[in-house]
Order: sequence, then structure tokens, then C-alpha cells
Amino acid sequence: METVTVTSKGQITIPSKLRRKLGMVKGEKLMIVREGDAIKLIPVPKLSKLAGVDKELFKDRKPSEDIEDIRRRWDEEFETRVKQT
Repeated sequence: METVTVTSKGQITIPSKLRRKLGMVKGEKLMIVREGDAIKLIPVPKLSKLAGVDKELFKDRKPSEDIEDIRRRWDEEFETRVKQT
């Protein structure tokens, strides 16, 4: 446990040791949540870390026919554009 000081602007500094352990970098966004008399800081997940997060949810399921149709049309349009260049 460490102690931090709130500045006149309401800012705190997260100790470097903790930042390193959590892999936090400059500019990282945090959500702040009040839980009773406590404050919780939660890193906002990066989209790159969410890639595939739903893989288990859709295991053994196939996309709807509508999605497949949209993909097929997009592929056809893409191929047409590539041939025109």
C-alpha cells in the first residue's frame, strides 16, 4: 500500500512501481468509479486487447445469411474496383 497526495487541481500521481506492474503508459485513459467512500481507477480497455473477446460466445455458430450476403456483395464490389485500376 502506498499513499498519494491530491494536488490543488485534484490530481494524483500513480506510483511508478504500480504503473509498471500494470503496464500503464502515458496518455492511458482510466475510468473512475466511486464505491462507497472508496475510489476505483479502472484502465479503459484498448480495442486491440478486445479482439477475439467474443470468440467463445460464437463458437460453433455461423453468421446470419444477411451478414454473409453483405460480405459477398462487398467482396464483389472490391474485386470490381481492383480490376478497374
